[in-house]
Amino acid sequence: MLYSTIVQRDETGLNMIYDAAREFEQENVLEAIVSCRFDYNKVQQTLFLVREYQQRLNRESFQLNIFSENFIESYATDNNKCFTMAAKLLRRIGTTVTGSMKIFRKFCPIVRRQYGVGGRVVPVLDYSRLSFRQFHGQLFGADVYVDLVQTLLLEISAFFHHLLTTLQLCKDMIRREELTRHDYKRLKEIFERSCDEVLLTVRDVKDVFGEVKLVSEEELAERRKNARPMSEWLAKDYHNRDKKWLLREAYILRTNAARQYGLDDEAALLWTKNPEHGKKMDDIIKNLDHLNLPFKRSKKATEQGKLGTFDSRTMLYMVKYSGVSSVNPVDKKVDNEPKERRFYRYVGEKYDGQYILPSWQSVCSERKNLYDQKVSSTWMASQFKQYVSESQQTTPSI
Repeated sequence: MLYSTIVQRDETGLNMIYDAAREFEQENVLEAIVSCRFDYNKVQQTLFLVREYQQRLNRESFQLNIFSENFIESYATDNNKCFTMAAKLLRRIGTTVTGSMKIFRKFCPIVRRQYGVGGRVVPVLDYSRLSFRQFHGQLFGADVYVDLVQTLLLEISAFFHHLLTTLQLCKDMIRREELTRHDYKRLKEIFERSCDEVLLTVRDVKDVFGEVKLVSEEELAERRKNARPMSEWLAKDYHNRDKKWLLREAYILRTNAARQYGLDDEAALLWTKNPEHGKKMDDIIKNLDHLNLPFKRSKKATEQGKLGTFDSRTMLYMVKYSGVSSVNPVDKKVDNEPKERRFYRYVGEKYDGQYILPSWQSVCSERKNLYDQKVSSTWMASQFKQYVSESQQTTPSI
């Protein structure tokens, strides 16, 4: 008869280890020492094994805690079409699972191996004394044993307590994932936020998707024809799609409306939720020379044949008016610096007039000064309105 330490990498396997670990009591160890005839060396070997896997459990449980903080709040994952939630979690604590099974194996009765036909392989959890509740040995507590045994009792108890905590976290995450899958409101919030995050990573659409047209009219027509309720496909695709899929899907969904206003790909990513304002901002950028914006004359501008350099603070007001980031009252030093920086780069690409744009660093310096003075983004955005005609004004929000 041979003992198998293989564990199914699914929720069934997770529950089996959890249930076996929950059965642990110190008396099980003492019973095993007696019934399995542990000598001093065997106790010492077992103690070394427990210490080794306690260190590995410390590392894996720490990483699992970090993973658990963000996983539920991320719509797309990597390779989750191949692995269930339970399998993914068990892979993350794979060394711990292997170690716990080896510890269970240490406390199995000694048997002769039968080679050839007739040899049986049995699950180690069914025979390990650690998962038994019947105590047959002459037990008088741990005090009658040498210090080494008492040390083993303390450290193996700590290991199983930590193991149960880690496995409980896995079970909780599986339950939270299932609850989230059936909570349409929260799922939609997670999807929208995940789209925002993944689109911020795109510096240049061509760098990601190439020159090939991202979505054809035929595909859009097919999507409209076979459209499913959003609640249905959100639940089905949650944690079953990778980030590459999310990037493409987010781009298609967010830019579809923007294209109807004649915005290009980069503008569509900036004003995904307010394409009407984006269209008017696009026109403002192309006609900055006609807004009578304050500027200063400089040697650099003269050398380039320009009239001057736009005022940095006015450019900051335009950034806030663009609506690419929050315009709420001041509660953070920077509302959404990546999108603001992206917008300013877009201005530099689109504007081709009689003035020089100040550097992004000088705009950031003005922003810091105003934030230090407790000036809100809303107020900054309002300051740019005086340069914009009424016909061009819209609500600068996303």
